[in-house]
Amino acid sequence: MTEAEIIERRESFRQNDLHKESTSPYKDCQLEQFSANGAVLDGTHSRTDTINGKETLVIFKFKDGLIHSDDGLPAIEYPMHWEYWREGLIEKVVDAGGDTEELWKDGVPVKIERNLSVRGE
Repeated sequence: MTEAEIIERRESFRQNDLHKESTSPYKDCQLEQFSANGAVLDGTHSRTDTINGKETLVIFKFKDGLIHSDDGLPAIEYPMHWEYWREGLIEKVVDAGGDTEELWKDGVPVKIERNLSVRGE
């Protein structure tokens, strides 16, 4: 996929109303291939990002430079937030310690459920 095609796909993702509501701070990184020092990233890496105005340690998992979940583990995680990705596309986001769950298909959310802890009482 060319860079122009990736940009076009990301723009089409942004047209989805649920995409705008997503809690994922990394949703615009879909299909991006990550590298460091000229080498494509693989395995687990971490960095500190500013999320909701607060410095937060974020753990990422990569496969061939794409954000990717393996063995049922999240591809992106930080306190109270987990994201599951497959080959550079989001499949599921769990936020607020499980209070919000987003299901994704082909780069866009298809369902966002909130206040799940209230329903479980």
